[in-house]
Amino acid sequence: MQKIVSSFFILFLCLLFTNNIIAQKRAKAEPFDFVGLSVSIDAGCAIPNQSTAAFYNGTNGNQNTIERILHSQMFGQNIWTNLVNQGLISPSAITDYTGLQIVEQANTEYTMALQLGLGLRYDFVKRFGMIARFDHIKLTAKGMFNLSSGAPTSILSNKNQYIPCGIYGTESRTYIDLGLFKSFFVNDSWRFVLDFGLNLNSTKVLSNDIEIGGKEYSILDVWGGNSPTYGMQSYGYYQSGIGYGFFITPCVEYVLPNAMGIDFGLSLYYIKVNIPGYEEFKPHCNLFVRFLTNKL
Repeated sequence: MQKIVSSFFILFLCLLFTNNIIAQKRAKAEPFDFVGLSVSIDAGCAIPNQSTAAFYNGTNGNQNTIERILHSQMFGQNIWTNLVNQGLISPSAITDYTGLQIVEQANTEYTMALQLGLGLRYDFVKRFGMIARFDHIKLTAKGMFNLSSGAPTSILSNKNQYIPCGIYGTESRTYIDLGLFKSFFVNDSWRFVLDFGLNLNSTKVLSNDIEIGGKEYSILDVWGGNSPTYGMQSYGYYQSGIGYGFFITPCVEYVLPNAMGIDFGLSLYYIKVNIPGYEEFKPHCNLFVRFLTNKL
């Protein structure tokens, strides 16, 4: 009886050992794939469409205009006096601030911006599921416009006939991407991933400034469309809006040990950014690196 029990015990150990080896071989044969909930962080470079950058060029027809400040009782005299003191204009030709003239309008363009974000991914089944991502971008638009000096080059020593002036605008954007993804097996370490879905975006204008003769002035319309005068009450105006559209994001994913991964991708957007006067659907794109963990 003792020999029979011993034999059965040895057989059980052999079966357990054999089953363990088979399980290990299967684990090696089937590469890791994310399951359930994963969390990600991403960083990249936003390349916005340049059409909305024209909102910050200060031309008439925009919400914020240069001339509202340049020819205002409240700021115009200060601008004119500063230019005269620096010898940048001829006071005999331009006798007061009402004679200040823009001879070349600005062409404002966005510079590339940093994108930072967080995301959630949930795999319903193997290599398919839903995503929710939240990205923040701060954009800066820059340009130059020229004022007339009121005199030929020969009169103003070492000065040009025109006075170059800077114009700048900043805005913050938040992108919310909601959609689905499909992951395609390439090999044990690499996957090709395709995200697609709906984009919601929120844009807020932070500033719109001009620089004339070394001094800065805000041209944000806090005057209700009127030219500012002394004693006039200003108020805060929230220049912003909610936009929407669609996105598709192809990326390659490198699977790391310990249920982690790195995605390298390009998000392509066709969205409407709600900036006053520029509410049109336009393409945008973001290049990014995303770090993903399934180890929660």
